[in-house]
Amino acid sequence: MTQDTSALRYRFSRDEFVRAWEAAAFDHRVELIEGEVWPVVIGDWHGTTVGRIIPRLWCAGTEVTTSTLATQESLPDPDCWVRREGAEPTGKVGSKLSTWDPADVLLVVEISDETVLADLEIKARLYGSAGYPTYWVVTRDAIYEHTEPLPAGYRRRIEYHAGERIPLRYADVELPVDELIAA
Repeated sequence: MTQDTSALRYRFSRDEFVRAWEAAAFDHRVELIEGEVWPVVIGDWHGTTVGRIIPRLWCAGTEVTTSTLATQESLPDPDCWVRREGAEPTGKVGSKLSTWDPADVLLVVEISDETVLADLEIKARLYGSAGYPTYWVVTRDAIYEHTEPLPAGYRRRIEYHAGERIPLRYADVELPVDELIAA
């Protein structure tokens, strides 16, 4: 006989999660996704790819960061994101996290190895409903660009592969995909 453990799951509110996080209650890196605490694990390919992509996203008038990016009641931890230089937070979440105007968030990037489905579905819904204009999911084989945010996610998703170029829309340039996803 198996026991139903669904009633034993605890769902955090954003405020509860922030209090626990600020009190160092978690012994590893985590993010809050729709009330659930998800571990953040960074393997070799993932870490190398983040390091390769970040410098290519910077251009005059922008800042690239790896900080948590609030979306309504969730606190996802994207691998990096780009905002307008000089943009000011619209509010605070706890004492260490800020909220941002979607018009100041130019690109959100998730480097996806083991979490492809969650990044393409759940996180796309979170970032789209927050109004962030462009979201990339970078995998070993492709980059999925999401644009035209909607309350349920994004209207458009285009897949880019090695040999192709992906637009860096806020900079009006294109980047070679194979340079971004090279192993």
